[in-house]
Amino acid sequence: MTEKYFRFRDVISKYTEIPEVEFTTKIKRKAYGNVQADKKVSLFSVLDDLSTPVHSQWTQSMEEVGQDYGFILYRTKLGTQKDFSEFKIMGGGDRANIFADEKQVEIRYDKELEKNGELHLEREGAQFDILMENLGRVNYGPQIEDQKKGITKGVWFNWAFQNGWDIYPLPLNNIEKVDFSKEYKEGPAFYHFELTVDEPADTFLELPGFGHGCVLINGKNLGRFWEIGPQKRLYIPAPLLREGKNEIIVFETDGKAGDGIRFEEEPLLS
Repeated sequence: MTEKYFRFRDVISKYTEIPEVEFTTKIKRKAYGNVQADKKVSLFSVLDDLSTPVHSQWTQSMEEVGQDYGFILYRTKLGTQKDFSEFKIMGGGDRANIFADEKQVEIRYDKELEKNGELHLEREGAQFDILMENLGRVNYGPQIEDQKKGITKGVWFNWAFQNGWDIYPLPLNNIEKVDFSKEYKEGPAFYHFELTVDEPADTFLELPGFGHGCVLINGKNLGRFWEIGPQKRLYIPAPLLREGKNEIIVFETDGKAGDGIRFEEEPLLS
């Protein structure tokens, strides 16, 4: 229980009687300390292990390829240009991480996606990837029917839509297929950790030095982390852990990785 719970209880008790409740489960918290990564691999190295691409002349939304949540990657081959005076993502939701030849070019968010901008690449005929992330859907208001994710309308280069795409759905519900023996390089990547627990207890995961992504514990998606906050530690309830060895996989999208992760006894807000 936190201070907020007791304050609410005090206010409500002014208007109605609140019975005493005895909790049968004793909730323990524990700091398990620091854990270093023992394996890591690039997303681009294991892309075909995690996903079977959908080939399409035009971009399709997550929903059109049978996906509800997570990430989706769009791949195409650019022609005989490397400088574009107009570049925008039409009907994108919600966060676009853009790569040329597997090197990050820029990141765009939400309302920035359809704003026209210049794009300058290192060479002609580059492999062009857009990693889109579903950051959640609204459940109210006039836009409730427009909550498709991924790229719904297309990608615009110099007054024309690009065609010829390979679309990789990445809900990350098959994380056991990540092959950590493959190549690691800077960029979107998976980091493998092993936490040995003598007694499962509630704990809070901190990821110092990591940028943005999500965490999976024993195959279960714990949630999203983001260096900008406001939440700086992810809550791990004891039942997600098991006595003995636990597998933690961090998927980081922005090429920012720290030396390790840390398990603390208390939450932390920025």
